[in-house]
Amino acid sequence: MKELWRFTSFIWTGVLVAGVLGCGENPDQYGVIPVKGVITCQGVPMAKAFVNFTPLDQEDRKEGRPGRPALGVTDDQGNFELTTYENGDGAIVGKHRVSVGPYSATEVDNPDAVKKFPCIDSTMEIEVKPGMGEVKIEF
Repeated sequence: MKELWRFTSFIWTGVLVAGVLGCGENPDQYGVIPVKGVITCQGVPMAKAFVNFTPLDQEDRKEGRPGRPALGVTDDQGNFELTTYENGDGAIVGKHRVSVGPYSATEVDNPDAVKKFPCIDSTMEIEVKPGMGEVKIEF
């Protein structure tokens, strides 16, 4: 009888854990494709910049739930690779608003950051789609 109790407890624990963690895909987790590229500001590569691809509302998505933003950081030559759910997986397919800013928190409040990042308040729209290749973003 004691073994039956342990077995039943084990099964119910598994059911509880599966219920808490979820058994299927998140309905708001949309498909992604790899996105890499280079960002320039006034013709100069943006080194050590924070890159944000924010999905815009689209017809095939729940209202107000366009998806998770894709983020990245540029290297010294302005090259970046985006991450949405897992490291380097890319961005959600569809239209995005792209913005950039200083990577370091110390530069956010630094008046000289405007000189280093003159395109800090600039945004543009880009459509992420299969087969798009490397992206070149010019602010």
